[in-house]
Amino acid sequence: MITVWPVETTNFRAFGWVQDPSNLRSLCNVTAIFDENSSLHQALVCTIIPGLVEERDGRAELIEALNKRPLRISYSKLVGTAFKPRSESRCNGIVQATVKGQVRPFIGEWQADNFVRWAYAFHFIRYNYEDDTFEITEEGRELVRARGEEEELTKEETELLTRAALSYPPAVRILRLLADEDAHLTKFELGKQLGFIGEGGFTSLPQSVLLRTLAITKDPSDINKMKADWEGSSDKYARMIAKWLAKLGLVEAVPKAFQVPIQSEVHTVTIGQAYQITAKGYMALNHTNGKSSYKKLSKNVCFEMLATKAGDREYLRTRRAYLLKFVSESKQGISVSQLVERLAECGLNCEEGSISDDIKGLINIGLNITCKNNLYYLEDVLNDFLIPTARLEGKSEVEIIKEQMRGELTHLSHEYLGLLDLAYDSKQNRLFELKTMQLLTEECGFEGLHLGGSRKPDGIVYTKDESEQVDKENYGIIIDTKAYSGGYSLPISQADEMERYIGENQTRDIRINPNEWWKNFGDGVTEYYYLFVAGHFKGKYQEQIERINCNKSIKGAAVSIQQLLRIVNDYKAGKLTHEDMKLKLFY
Repeated sequence: MITVWPVETTNFRAFGWVQDPSNLRSLCNVTAIFDENSSLHQALVCTIIPGLVEERDGRAELIEALNKRPLRISYSKLVGTAFKPRSESRCNGIVQATVKGQVRPFIGEWQADNFVRWAYAFHFIRYNYEDDTFEITEEGRELVRARGEEEELTKEETELLTRAALSYPPAVRILRLLADEDAHLTKFELGKQLGFIGEGGFTSLPQSVLLRTLAITKDPSDINKMKADWEGSSDKYARMIAKWLAKLGLVEAVPKAFQVPIQSEVHTVTIGQAYQITAKGYMALNHTNGKSSYKKLSKNVCFEMLATKAGDREYLRTRRAYLLKFVSESKQGISVSQLVERLAECGLNCEEGSISDDIKGLINIGLNITCKNNLYYLEDVLNDFLIPTARLEGKSEVEIIKEQMRGELTHLSHEYLGLLDLAYDSKQNRLFELKTMQLLTEECGFEGLHLGGSRKPDGIVYTKDESEQVDKENYGIIIDTKAYSGGYSLPISQADEMERYIGENQTRDIRINPNEWWKNFGDGVTEYYYLFVAGHFKGKYQEQIERINCNKSIKGAAVSIQQLLRIVNDYKAGKLTHEDMKLKLFY
């Protein structure tokens, strides 16, 4: 049952998705905190916390929290707080003290937060909205009782952890994707199909663009850094879930090699974080689906997992939670138009396109929703969860624009609506670069590469076959993307930088820039342009465009991400050619 429950708070925690921890024994130990009869609980009270936590950091308060009955521990006591600099961190949380770190005898507050999220996602602990506390569930007590004498997991612990993973919808999503035609998928191929695609909280780095970037990168340290650090949030979730499933024997990690053509050469690029399902994984899927002699497992869903990014987070969570409630209660099926009406009755007004995208998102988090004769059915059994209703703010401007553009983007995947979030998040500037290049090369018929790095533009694109048409020439574009929260004014320094790139391409002198980035333009390109891409532009940016045009005898433009999405959609719809796009952007 999905229950609506009024609350006073409008600020909810980030539960449902986990990025950091993977140690199953540590997860069992964190669960044991909440069982007053466990040996670990007693050790925390008597030796561990007295030995690790100083009095000034709340030692007495943490011990008092552990001694309360019934045992319900607040989030702040569990996780503690961060120290700056981190090198001078002291232990000030119960979970911090429970898990040993790699360098210190305790972990930091970020790792502690993720262990709490993990235990909650696996339904070993329960959250109480009224006082921000956690307590153990019956599944959690079972896990604690299954502990053996050794550090290694017992058979019963492994079985309980496997059952918990199979009740966690995102883990089931990963298994289903890998089971589809016995797929071999990287974290990026999994991540792009995990979560609510097209919003800032569920980003996936475009693998095809990354592969081309890796193929042209010469420095091994740069290659290793890209492979280790370049990923979106959904890619991180996919990698972490696959790691859990691998430890439970349901999947195995198998590196995947790709042949990447760059002009006349073919490069081999390997992604190490790639996975395949095992025979045990197929059996587990039968269990979760209730096939053969297995009883179908109920799924653990929480309100917080339905959106993760700030801004419209609570609005989106509430809309999707009500949507899931209405689908789950409609045994005869429910249409999109009926869902729009039901949501409007709850004060949640939205377009049918938003509902269709939300349903795809619910499927992408691992729920089994089917469609028959334009009616939607939930085939899963859900464990009880609450919709904590509070006063909702109105939709943000970005969400309003997204709803409008869903109706306009008739030929372009709505995953690219995520560019509207990325364009205003300076912390995601690299991902904005990569997704913009993916939009132009995979959806718009351009050849091209993401370049980035020192003394290179963000990327280049070019046409390949225009010269075969009468009075048409192949052209190239130097791309510079800008992710700024308040829009982009194109300061003189950035205009000067573009002038340098244009000049380097015009002279092509290795003495001026030895990296020779311009060689990535294909043969036969005879015209060149430049393009700035941002959320929107402000101030006197057009004056800078005109100055560059005059100084370098070249044409360029500044285009908002909304405009670019519409142009690419029209190209895919057959309304624009590359020649039309050139005229629309630069003339």
